[in-house]
Amino acid sequence: MSWEGQDWFPRKRLSFLALTVLLLETWASTEYDPEARVESARIYGNVNAYAYYFTDILVGSPKPQLTSVIIDTGSHLLGFPCTGCEHCGNHLEPAIDMSLSTTARWLGCGGGCRGSCEEGKCAYSEGYSEGSHIRGHWFEDYVELGDSISKNPPVRVTMGCHTSENNLFYTQRANGIMGLAPSSYHHPSQSTPTILDELFQDKKSVDSSVFSICLAQWGGLLTVGGYNTPHHLSREGAGIQWTSMQASRYYFVFPATLKVADMLVAADKGEFGLSIIDTGTTLTYFPAIIYDTMVADLASYCLTHAGCGAVQAPSPNCWNLEGDQAGPGLFPPIRISFEDGAGVDWPAKSYLTQRGSNTWCYAFDKHNRQETIFGISWILHRDAIFDLRNQRFGLAEASCPEHRKVPQLWGSNSLGRFPFSQAFMGSSRMLVGALLGALLLVTLIATVSIRLIRHQSRCLCEGGELCERAAPAD
Repeated sequence: MSWEGQDWFPRKRLSFLALTVLLLETWASTEYDPEARVESARIYGNVNAYAYYFTDILVGSPKPQLTSVIIDTGSHLLGFPCTGCEHCGNHLEPAIDMSLSTTARWLGCGGGCRGSCEEGKCAYSEGYSEGSHIRGHWFEDYVELGDSISKNPPVRVTMGCHTSENNLFYTQRANGIMGLAPSSYHHPSQSTPTILDELFQDKKSVDSSVFSICLAQWGGLLTVGGYNTPHHLSREGAGIQWTSMQASRYYFVFPATLKVADMLVAADKGEFGLSIIDTGTTLTYFPAIIYDTMVADLASYCLTHAGCGAVQAPSPNCWNLEGDQAGPGLFPPIRISFEDGAGVDWPAKSYLTQRGSNTWCYAFDKHNRQETIFGISWILHRDAIFDLRNQRFGLAEASCPEHRKVPQLWGSNSLGRFPFSQAFMGSSRMLVGALLGALLLVTLIATVSIRLIRHQSRCLCEGGELCERAAPAD
């Protein structure tokens, strides 16, 4: 489901009834399933507009506070800015105020602290490969995956309050990061339990040690305790390509060969080096010899196949599509085979990313080490399934649900910072239930429709454009 266009509200002119149906559809697809014991949450983000994907969590009690966190299978920390942060950026949601939670507790400097000690609090400091750095203090509190519509059960988690952010952490729109990398099975005592550890330990709420990330062009769906087959193009799990995975600190997979169409690019597993799946990395990175050969073979293929319906753009590694093509469908698939015989086709709509109306650029690049990182671009338009119980990784072609953070429709107050379903309905779960009541729904439609007409008559300028509305966050 997608809210098309940045100012869709006045231009699309959806009826309130149709809008309500869309919202109820969204709630149904993300609400906690107590019988299956599967949790889910909407994902937001886009490769070009954000360069990452993120979700919401609710922190604390009795009134949980919403914050947004990047989904990162390549790191372990769950952390975000709290009030009083010395150097934190301007993010989507307000900083978490620990004083509002009666269940929050700072982690002290005793035996449970695996960092340094600052003013009686356990401190952390984390650096990331692109040069970003965060530091802060550990604390414990209850966390719910998703927003209030998801109704996921809270679980007590150790997480971080940032006191300083720099580089991308400072400039990003999402508030923080949610590391979903696995703990070490060999040395579990050497690391702080992650949110994934705590979710999997909550056996009454989560059925199994499986989670999946389904990424659309805009947003997607995060599922914990299973995976969501209704979004798969081949139902009942028939379309899942499984391969062996080693989940120990990172998610290691074992590619053996790579082909561009029928041209062999890599013929031995040693050419790939260590290979991990990392949703905190936008592009997919290959060792230099593989990358250079891929680029050369793609150019060679297009020379003998009508240019793949495109001409090479002035920008490096970019192509301009000719005519009115909807996408790079004439480019060949890239097939990656794994040690155990599994094979995965990487379609052009994923290994190329749109940078303009008809410009598409490679969504893969050269690694400066003999390593392979399968980033967001490799799992885009598919459901990526991490089965820690059986130590396997699965990919399924999927029509992942689309979600966007909505711009500030009602001025500069905080409502505009939340997803539309939450901004419109507020955080009250009773109101969501009330919408399902036919009598109240009819009354609500009539009342709000009149108010919307009056609101539009005040806000629309000549030509139908909104007057003095803040630019959207994305």
